[in-house]
Amino acid sequence: MPFANKFRAMMDFPFAGDTVGGFTVEHVDVRHRSGSTGQYLYSVQMTLHGPGGQQGVRRALKALFSSHPMTFSGYGNPYQLWFGKTEVESLGSKRYAVRVEGAGARVFLEDELDRFLEYLDEEGRLATGPDPAAREMLVETYLEQYRAWIRQKVDRYRRRLQRTEGDDT
Repeated sequence: MPFANKFRAMMDFPFAGDTVGGFTVEHVDVRHRSGSTGQYLYSVQMTLHGPGGQQGVRRALKALFSSHPMTFSGYGNPYQLWFGKTEVESLGSKRYAVRVEGAGARVFLEDELDRFLEYLDEEGRLATGPDPAAREMLVETYLEQYRAWIRQKVDRYRRRLQRTEGDDT
Protein backbone atom coordinates (compact mmCIF):
# COMPACT_ATOMS: atom_id res chain seq x y z
CA MET A 1 0.00 0.00 0.00
CA PRO A 2 1.35 3.43 -0.85
CA PHE A 3 1.31 5.32 2.46
CA ALA A 4 0.37 8.99 2.85
CA ASN A 5 3.89 10.41 2.51
CA LYS A 6 4.44 8.45 -0.70
CA PHE A 7 1.10 9.69 -2.03
CA ARG A 8 2.08 13.22 -1.05
CA ALA A 9 5.46 12.87 -2.79
CA MET A 10 4.07 11.37 -5.98
CA MET A 11 1.43 14.10 -6.23
CA ASP A 12 4.14 16.78 -5.72
CA PHE A 13 2.36 18.38 -2.79
CA PRO A 14 3.60 21.80 -1.79
CA PHE A 15 5.04 22.45 1.66
CA ALA A 16 4.02 25.06 4.21
CA GLY A 17 5.49 28.36 3.01
CA ASP A 18 5.41 27.38 -0.67
CA THR A 19 3.38 29.44 -3.13
CA VAL A 20 0.82 27.83 -5.45
CA GLY A 21 -0.79 30.07 -8.06
CA GLY A 22 -0.43 33.21 -5.94
CA PHE A 23 -1.59 31.53 -2.72
CA THR A 24 0.73 30.79 0.18
CA VAL A 25 0.42 27.33 1.68
CA GLU A 26 0.01 27.60 5.45
CA HIS A 27 -0.67 23.98 6.29
CA VAL A 28 -0.84 20.56 4.58
CA ASP A 29 -2.10 17.34 6.15
CA VAL A 30 -2.36 14.05 4.23
CA ARG A 31 -3.52 10.83 5.88
CA HIS A 32 -4.19 7.40 4.45
CA ARG A 33 -6.92 4.93 5.21
CA SER A 34 -7.93 1.63 3.67
CA GLY A 35 -10.59 1.51 1.01
CA SER A 36 -11.93 -1.56 -0.71
CA THR A 37 -9.58 -4.37 -1.68
CA GLY A 38 -6.78 -3.00 -3.85
CA GLN A 39 -7.78 0.63 -3.21
CA TYR A 40 -6.52 3.19 -0.70
CA LEU A 41 -7.96 6.55 0.24
CA TYR A 42 -6.17 9.70 1.35
CA SER A 43 -7.75 12.54 3.30
CA VAL A 44 -6.14 15.82 2.33
CA GLN A 45 -6.52 19.14 4.13
CA MET A 46 -4.69 22.32 3.24
CA THR A 47 -4.90 25.92 4.35
CA LEU A 48 -4.04 28.60 1.80
CA HIS A 49 -3.75 32.36 2.08
CA GLY A 50 -3.99 34.92 -0.71
CA PRO A 51 -6.19 36.97 -2.99
CA GLY A 52 -8.50 35.41 -5.55
CA GLY A 53 -11.39 33.86 -3.66
CA GLN A 54 -12.56 30.29 -3.71
CA GLN A 55 -12.47 30.08 -7.51
CA GLY A 56 -8.91 31.39 -7.47
CA VAL A 57 -7.97 28.60 -5.06
CA ARG A 58 -9.57 26.02 -7.36
CA ARG A 59 -7.69 27.41 -10.36
CA ALA A 60 -4.42 27.48 -8.42
CA LEU A 61 -4.78 23.82 -7.41
CA LYS A 62 -6.15 22.52 -10.71
CA ALA A 63 -2.82 21.29 -12.08
CA LEU A 64 -1.89 19.63 -8.78
CA PHE A 65 -5.25 17.93 -8.36
CA SER A 66 -5.59 16.80 -11.99
CA SER A 67 -2.47 14.61 -12.06
CA HIS A 68 -2.71 10.80 -12.14
CA PRO A 69 0.79 9.48 -11.45
CA MET A 70 1.70 5.86 -10.94
CA THR A 71 3.65 4.55 -7.97
CA PHE A 72 4.56 1.23 -6.41
CA SER A 73 3.69 -0.18 -3.00
CA GLY A 74 6.35 -1.49 -0.66
CA TYR A 75 5.72 -4.91 -2.21
CA GLY A 76 6.34 -3.54 -5.71
CA ASN A 77 2.71 -3.54 -6.84
CA PRO A 78 1.77 -0.65 -9.15
CA TYR A 79 -0.94 1.84 -8.10
CA GLN A 80 -2.58 4.65 -10.07
CA LEU A 81 -3.19 7.77 -7.94
CA TRP A 82 -5.76 10.54 -8.36
CA PHE A 83 -7.94 13.11 -6.56
CA GLY A 84 -11.69 13.45 -6.20
CA LYS A 85 -13.75 16.63 -5.97
CA THR A 86 -12.14 19.61 -4.23
CA GLU A 87 -14.00 21.46 -1.47
CA VAL A 88 -12.90 25.03 -0.70
CA GLU A 89 -14.18 26.94 2.33
CA SER A 90 -13.49 30.58 3.07
CA LEU A 91 -12.04 31.17 6.54
CA GLY A 92 -12.07 34.96 6.16
CA SER A 93 -9.07 37.29 5.86
CA LYS A 94 -8.16 35.74 2.47
CA ARG A 95 -7.61 32.32 4.09
CA TYR A 96 -9.11 29.13 2.65
CA ALA A 97 -9.53 25.57 3.89
CA VAL A 98 -9.17 22.99 1.14
CA ARG A 99 -10.39 19.42 1.52
CA VAL A 100 -10.06 16.72 -1.09
CA GLU A 101 -9.98 12.97 -1.05
CA GLY A 102 -7.26 11.21 -2.97
CA ALA A 103 -7.25 7.59 -3.98
CA GLY A 104 -4.93 4.91 -5.21
CA ALA A 105 -5.98 1.71 -6.94
CA ARG A 106 -3.97 -1.32 -7.92
CA VAL A 107 -3.32 -1.54 -11.64
CA PHE A 108 -1.83 -4.35 -13.67
CA LEU A 109 0.97 -2.44 -15.35
CA GLU A 110 3.01 -5.50 -16.30
CA ASP A 111 0.03 -6.96 -18.21
CA GLU A 112 -0.46 -3.64 -20.03
CA LEU A 113 3.23 -3.45 -20.94
CA ASP A 114 3.13 -7.05 -22.24
CA ARG A 115 0.05 -6.20 -24.31
CA PHE A 116 1.79 -3.11 -25.72
CA LEU A 117 4.91 -5.10 -26.65
CA GLU A 118 2.71 -7.68 -28.37
CA TYR A 119 1.10 -4.87 -30.37
CA LEU A 120 4.51 -3.47 -31.34
CA ASP A 121 5.64 -6.93 -32.40
CA GLU A 122 2.52 -7.48 -34.52
CA GLU A 123 3.13 -4.10 -36.20
CA GLY A 124 6.76 -5.02 -36.89
CA ARG A 125 8.04 -2.23 -34.66
CA LEU A 126 9.64 -4.27 -31.89
CA ALA A 127 13.42 -4.53 -32.21
CA THR A 128 13.72 -7.57 -29.90
CA GLY A 129 11.43 -9.76 -32.03
CA PRO A 130 8.83 -12.26 -30.86
CA ASP A 131 11.03 -14.02 -28.26
CA PRO A 132 8.84 -14.16 -25.10
CA ALA A 133 11.87 -14.32 -22.79
CA ALA A 134 13.34 -11.16 -24.36
CA ARG A 135 10.00 -9.34 -24.03
CA GLU A 136 9.67 -10.44 -20.41
CA MET A 137 13.20 -9.18 -19.69
CA LEU A 138 12.40 -5.87 -21.41
CA VAL A 139 9.30 -5.35 -19.24
CA GLU A 140 11.13 -6.33 -16.05
CA THR A 141 14.08 -4.03 -16.82
CA TYR A 142 11.72 -1.14 -17.51
CA LEU A 143 9.76 -1.75 -14.29
CA GLU A 144 12.95 -1.90 -12.21
CA GLN A 145 14.16 1.41 -13.65
CA TYR A 146 10.72 2.93 -13.07
CA ARG A 147 10.69 1.73 -9.44
CA ALA A 148 14.18 3.17 -8.91
CA TRP A 149 13.11 6.55 -10.35
CA ILE A 150 10.07 6.64 -8.06
CA ARG A 151 12.21 5.64 -5.07
CA GLN A 152 14.57 8.55 -5.77
CA LYS A 153 11.71 11.01 -6.16
CA VAL A 154 10.00 9.86 -2.95
CA ASP A 155 13.27 9.84 -0.99
CA ARG A 156 14.04 13.45 -2.05
CA TYR A 157 10.53 14.50 -1.04
CA ARG A 158 10.74 12.69 2.32
CA ARG A 159 14.07 14.34 3.11
CA ARG A 160 12.53 17.76 2.44
CA LEU A 161 9.47 16.81 4.47
CA GLN A 162 11.67 15.78 7.41
CA ARG A 163 13.60 19.08 7.23
CA THR A 164 10.35 21.03 7.05
CA GLU A 165 8.74 19.16 9.94
CA GLY A 166 11.98 19.49 11.88
CA ASP A 167 11.77 23.28 11.46
CA ASP A 168 8.32 23.27 13.10
CA THR A 169 9.53 21.78 16.36
